[in-house]
Amino acid sequence: MALFLMVAVIQAAVAPARAENWRANLYNEGLPSHLVAVDKNRQTFLFFEKKSPLKLKYSFPCVTGQLAGDKQELNDLRTPEGIYFVEYKIASGLDFKEYGGIAYTLNYPNPVDRLRGKTGHGIWIHSKGFGLVPTRGCVAIGLKEIDTVGPQLTPGTAVVLAEQLDESKVPQPDNGTARELRRLMHAWSNAWAARSRKMFDYYDPDACSKATESFSAFRQNKERLFKALGFIKIYNREIHALEGPGYWVTWAEQFYTASNLSTEGVRRLYWQRGKDKKFRIVGMEWSPRDVGMRADFQKGRLVAATLPTATDASSEAPLPPRLDMPEAPGEKTASGIPAVPAAVAQAEKLLAVSEPLVPRRAPAPPPAEVNWGSRPGMDAGREATPPPVPETPVTPAAPVTPVQTGQPEVAPPALDAQPVQPEALSLTPETRAALERAVQSWNTAFAARSTADIAALYDKERYNRLPGLPRGYSYNSAQRELERRFRAPWLTLISRAPSLEIQGALAVSRCEQLVAAPDGVEQGVRTLWWHREADGNFRVVGSEFRPAELGLAANYLEDVSNAVSADLEAWRKAWEAGSLDDYMAFYTDDAVQQGRWGAKNIRRQKESLWARTKPTLVQLSGLRLVMDKRGIRADMNQVYADSAGHSDRGTKTLLLRFDGRSWRIQREDWAAQTPQGQAGRNAAAPRQSAQRAMP
Repeated sequence: MALFLMVAVIQAAVAPARAENWRANLYNEGLPSHLVAVDKNRQTFLFFEKKSPLKLKYSFPCVTGQLAGDKQELNDLRTPEGIYFVEYKIASGLDFKEYGGIAYTLNYPNPVDRLRGKTGHGIWIHSKGFGLVPTRGCVAIGLKEIDTVGPQLTPGTAVVLAEQLDESKVPQPDNGTARELRRLMHAWSNAWAARSRKMFDYYDPDACSKATESFSAFRQNKERLFKALGFIKIYNREIHALEGPGYWVTWAEQFYTASNLSTEGVRRLYWQRGKDKKFRIVGMEWSPRDVGMRADFQKGRLVAATLPTATDASSEAPLPPRLDMPEAPGEKTASGIPAVPAAVAQAEKLLAVSEPLVPRRAPAPPPAEVNWGSRPGMDAGREATPPPVPETPVTPAAPVTPVQTGQPEVAPPALDAQPVQPEALSLTPETRAALERAVQSWNTAFAARSTADIAALYDKERYNRLPGLPRGYSYNSAQRELERRFRAPWLTLISRAPSLEIQGALAVSRCEQLVAAPDGVEQGVRTLWWHREADGNFRVVGSEFRPAELGLAANYLEDVSNAVSADLEAWRKAWEAGSLDDYMAFYTDDAVQQGRWGAKNIRRQKESLWARTKPTLVQLSGLRLVMDKRGIRADMNQVYADSAGHSDRGTKTLLLRFDGRSWRIQREDWAAQTPQGQAGRNAAAPRQSAQRAMP
């Protein structure tokens, strides 16, 4: 019995935390202007407004997942429990019976969910066409109800999904935690602005690496920037706080300005207590948005180092969690503004949204992001093929599919192979130069996809037959694998300078490399073992590739930024001119545009729209490029106007894929900036708002 209890205690200690049967509490410190709460036990949808204090505005019946409990994995038919945020609205292309025609996506899994090993995606708030029946994990309310509350489910709206929530007992007096976490987020911002290494003390490195991205890469990038940037200023506007199951979330509208650029958006921090009982950041999310703080900064209305006054959130682009934001030294974007409001002329020049897109050229770009938005899928039915979360930064095309996983790139030799004893070798300057030439020749042949050139660099007789080599495949198997890879229509190799050493009678080169191709991206350390032939040339006698996070995605972005910028500018011009054929040439056949699936449907909608109303203005600025596991994501500020007098401004996000010649749009999302005071008018005309959600 004692042994059984000991095993149970150990299992409880190592098992990931769960939100099972979570009873939510809302405290009166740091509440947002409005939020949604769902009581799964009573099947009740609640919408609150902050009206001194929190006030329940709507209460509707709802349905959740077919099975009880907290969602843990793909297709388990459960609704997750925790704190989530609305990402964007889908207003077309949905099955009416299942979803009622309108849906609002949530950011499940959030960083803590990923830290806990949860899987799945496609958790929405939607309606049902013919009566409420349990879902495959989403929250569903009636058609009339979603028309009523939908206009207020703006991007960034907080959503509390809990087993139980007693609305008669909220908000509760703050127990001190919410106030402390708001203070910590402010102190973290001050450490960041001071370019202090104390900033890193606020993080749990292991948890951040599991929940978001490599913390070591994030820290290295920050430390480089701290040395390179002349100044950093951080402004937070109204820090909010909510308690989740075993964690807390704080978030604020944030304005960042430095000696190289400025940007604004919404910052979210996820906190958990460590073994020392101190709160530390375990995950972060950053969503660029136009929140009006840039204008206040130019007018001298923002004040750092204080807790700013409150403002309602307006719009948030559907962007993935990340540890970093674009702040590389030397980076120039159309959204950058000077450090002080006095430099008005320079600010206006840099803020001009009519300028052509500015390519991302920076010596030290930020680490690439991971887990960029899954295809708008719904619960179990759409979760059959979830996007993988790669350990490496995202790819220029399809999901990451590394060929090697720490194993030698070539397989075991024949057992009857007779080892050959090579001669001794030393790393003289002449030997080093010859090795560097050999490595460069291998890289050149690989990047050119030249089977003949790369085969000439291998020693067929000695391959994997010398002492000290890793066990691997035969020479013929190695060449067949290279031939398979070279059949791809394009391939890009990013390689850092090799390190060289001598191992007995063999020379060894190690290169940090990133290989991008249509079937994915991989980065890691490629090790080649070389034997010096009688003619003095080095040839490969062994090979190994070990995947690793090396920050090479930034180098890849640096190489392609000019081409991406040029293609986006050409797309903008075609759109503004209303040239349908030229416009559609920039979309893949399987493109998704705000709920419209496939290039044919996109073309049909644009053809119908432009027959009545032509675009008259498309302005793009503040281009930012980040790697994605399926390509490159570009987000930017957008201003749009048409011949009917309608205009919009907000954030445009594109997922781009390379086809060997140009970058084409595989997914397009739009988050409009909602003017102050517009919410009431939108509520009166929800269908009209839905039609204008995407210019």
